[in-house]
Amino acid sequence: MTSEDLDPAPETSSPRGLGRFSLLRTGPTRLGFFATVGVLLALLLGGAVVQLASVLTLIFLALFISMGLYPVVTALQRRKVPKPLAILIVIAAFGVVIAVMLLMIVPVVVGQGGELLRSLPANLSDIENQGWFLDLNSQFNGYPSMLLEWVRTAAADPNTWAVIGGGALGIVRGVINGTFSLLFVIAITLYFVASLDIMKQALYDLVPGSKVRGFKEITEEIVESIGKYLGGQVILAAIIAVFSFLLMTVMGLPYGAIIAFLALFLSLIPVIGSVIVTVLMTFMALFTSPLSALIVAVVMIAYMQIEAYVFGPRIISKAVHIPASLVLIGAVAGAALGGLLGALVAAPVTASILLVIKKVVVPRQRLL
Repeated sequence: MTSEDLDPAPETSSPRGLGRFSLLRTGPTRLGFFATVGVLLALLLGGAVVQLASVLTLIFLALFISMGLYPVVTALQRRKVPKPLAILIVIAAFGVVIAVMLLMIVPVVVGQGGELLRSLPANLSDIENQGWFLDLNSQFNGYPSMLLEWVRTAAADPNTWAVIGGGALGIVRGVINGTFSLLFVIAITLYFVASLDIMKQALYDLVPGSKVRGFKEITEEIVESIGKYLGGQVILAAIIAVFSFLLMTVMGLPYGAIIAFLALFLSLIPVIGSVIVTVLMTFMALFTSPLSALIVAVVMIAYMQIEAYVFGPRIISKAVHIPASLVLIGAVAGAALGGLLGALVAAPVTASILLVIKKVVVPRQRLL
């Protein structure tokens, strides 16, 4: 018996060996198999992100708000206030603001909102009988009257509001979900404010040691820019909300609380937020008289000029260094992708991208 007779048969020659998996070892087959697995994993991940989109949006909103509150913490620290106490002061102040809005402002807005819905058909009829509308209607062959009739009919139909709200069950579900979302955002915001430094340090630990210094500088600048920008936008929003309420009250116009409440959120949209508020106030003033609408429009246009050339440069110009055209483009794109939140974060996100390009991409291009 020779040594060749004692040697076992090669593994590939056995039909029960690993040779039957040889197809997975070849280039095209292996590439196709792993590509298919990768696509399936990507689809599963995308589906999970879609399912968690609302939760991720709330978390992102809480993180964004915490970045806006954190500069207050650092400002208190510069005044020799210990960091734990500074965090507690900011959290307490934030809680007081939310409580005041829920207990004092929201009931007034809800009451005026119900009154507006009940009186909207009658207000539209009053507009139709005013002289300026009759002249406009005659010039355009009755089309404004037809449009107003359609709006009045839709506003008087309870089914319209049921469809908008998704029906009674949809309205109740929306209120419950909105309350839960608000509580969730408040809780997560308070947590983020208290642990933002820990979160940033955990992020820095994931960066290679040779790049952590530059990464840390860019991150700190981005966080500071977002915080200053959000704080500035909130201040501007509060100013226009108070101003619009006072203007409506002084002129004896109704629904000032609703206008101020909407202005507080709509004016957070850069560039176009104040324009939307002005158009809305002018339309509401038409319920009283064309002269009131004209005065409101003129006063608000004057306010927008003051905001653009006085308040804006002093409050947020140092926070976000981007051209106004990019702010407008980013706001429109952000609103299309993420609504009010997308429009709000468009400017700081654009500024962050420009900062990364300026400090990372451009220096590397110069070395090539």
